[in-house]
Amino acid sequence: MTTEAETVKPQIDELKANLTKRNLQYVQEVEKHLRELGQYGEAQQAELVYEMTEKVLENQKQGVTARKLFDVTPTEYVKALAVKAAPVGEVAGKWWIALDGGLLVLGAMMLISGVSAIFQGQTLGLAVLFVTFLVGGGAMMVLRKYAGAMRQGEKGGTWKYLAIAMVVILVWMTIMTLVQVLVPAKWNIALDPYPTVIVGALLLALRYYMKKKKNIPNL
Repeated sequence: MTTEAETVKPQIDELKANLTKRNLQYVQEVEKHLRELGQYGEAQQAELVYEMTEKVLENQKQGVTARKLFDVTPTEYVKALAVKAAPVGEVAGKWWIALDGGLLVLGAMMLISGVSAIFQGQTLGLAVLFVTFLVGGGAMMVLRKYAGAMRQGEKGGTWKYLAIAMVVILVWMTIMTLVQVLVPAKWNIALDPYPTVIVGALLLALRYYMKKKKNIPNL
């Protein structure tokens, strides 16, 4: 008596034979993490890998790699399945990822700014906070791309990530400084410290909820 896994397996092997070396490595990493997770039975693992491999092979014809298709590492891909039992390939789009990064940075900056202002000085102005949200979202998308390469052990991935992170921080600080200097005070109003802290905390809570709701992977 053959199991479902045994029936599907030859089909998976046939699909794998047509994958590029990079895509095959991605699929094998997903298989490895699925086994380590231990949340799915053998038949269910085979079905998940089969569906994913089919999708990878279909997009491979257009020159799209598995890493680019799903925009997450194999580990993050499996975590996304485990968190929400989502259908294969159902990961958050780039705009949701940018929003996630923007809320994280804005919420953290408002908390830090508000707490600091309670003891001394004033909070960051509205114009600076708005730019923080926009630049923070874009920065997180850039860093996510290179963080994935670093985690996968690509050659020079760590140094590339560190270099990009330094450039991102430099650009970010430059833009914030220019906004503070060039934007008139009437457009860069400083909020009271306590409301700033409260709003910052609410934004981080919203980001946490959205991250779970939309299955947004970590950086």
